[in-house]
Amino acid sequence: MKYSKSTFVFTPEFGARLRLLRERRNLSLRDLALLMDRHQPGSFNLLAKLERGDLKHPSINLLVDFLRACGAKVKDVADLLDAYLSQSPVLTQKGDAAIAELLKSLPKGEQRAMLRWEKATAEKREENAAAGPEKKVAAQPEKKKPRVETDRQRVFRVIWSFIHANWNEVFEQKLYQAMLGLANDVPRSERKCACGHARRFFGILTRYYKHEKRRESALARVERRAKEDGFSENVIAALLKAATDAHLELERSGRLDWQPTEEEIVKMAVYPPKVLKAETRLEADSASPVTAYNKAFGLVKAMVVQAVVARLDELRLAHHDGKDRYINWVDALLPLALEYGTDSPEWKARVYADVSKSRDPALTRQVAAIIVKTFNQWKVKLPPKPTAVPNPEVESHEAHETE
Repeated sequence: MKYSKSTFVFTPEFGARLRLLRERRNLSLRDLALLMDRHQPGSFNLLAKLERGDLKHPSINLLVDFLRACGAKVKDVADLLDAYLSQSPVLTQKGDAAIAELLKSLPKGEQRAMLRWEKATAEKREENAAAGPEKKVAAQPEKKKPRVETDRQRVFRVIWSFIHANWNEVFEQKLYQAMLGLANDVPRSERKCACGHARRFFGILTRYYKHEKRRESALARVERRAKEDGFSENVIAALLKAATDAHLELERSGRLDWQPTEEEIVKMAVYPPKVLKAETRLEADSASPVTAYNKAFGLVKAMVVQAVVARLDELRLAHHDGKDRYINWVDALLPLALEYGTDSPEWKARVYADVSKSRDPALTRQVAAIIVKTFNQWKVKLPPKPTAVPNPEVESHEAHETE
């Protein structure tokens, strides 16, 4: 039988351990051969070769019979096997060698970091595969066991991820423009589903672009599924047009047949460039005015609180009328000032009610005047309020009353 170079090799150290186990029982090789019931000519020489380590690939039957005749256990030689069994599988070692060859142009530190990441990913995959059925949640469907990835498959996966990133850069821009035009037809909760149908259209076009019948049949299936999800024909047509436009642009520019060079892969440290999805860009666009408004409101609130605290520090308030009470009052009044203004009847009624309940009405009126002055001075920093966003903190402070 022809053995691979990476197959386990019986070492002289292993043979010396077997000889030690035999001598511990005061057995000669001839006695051992008789105990193993090996009477054939040449059995004595076979056992001698085994103890010298000259027999590189002995059978498991020979080893087990040797240990049995010596009265030994597997644990007596287990430490010699641990060094070999603790190594990663052969295909994983070959894949690490292929990745190391791909990253040979990187500095040594980055090479080690990338190999550590690959090792951690492989260990996590093996851990998930080795998890028994008792560790799996019964409500979830059983996942497929991860297949063993060869070195060629790993290199192919890296190259294909770069190709997909190159294609998606064009497609996601087209899809983003299409979704902007469908803002009134596709609600926010359905954006992800609509973009998923568009990506299926694009995947079909890039996979079957040389087979017209297969392409048309697959596109029809996705259209039926989109109609079942409640999307109108106009929305489906716009999504299909975005995928078609992206495919035509890739075809005209020759990027459908593009493949990354080794230099490009090394430059990106095996990680393909990230492409922002269309729905993520839409969420960022809708959240940006809200974020700007909340930051400006936080600035106005900080300036009002600073002015009130400065006045209270000058007066050195007693404990029963401390800063916390007036800071909480600022939190309750600012949303009211944003909603109605400081000259409105609602504002005046709230301040009058709080002043009448206060233990020091004069100081409370002073604090209210500081709030009005500082708020009117800094409210020019506030941008226009987004229509879909309520006033900051208005709900949390509606029930917050001063003592």
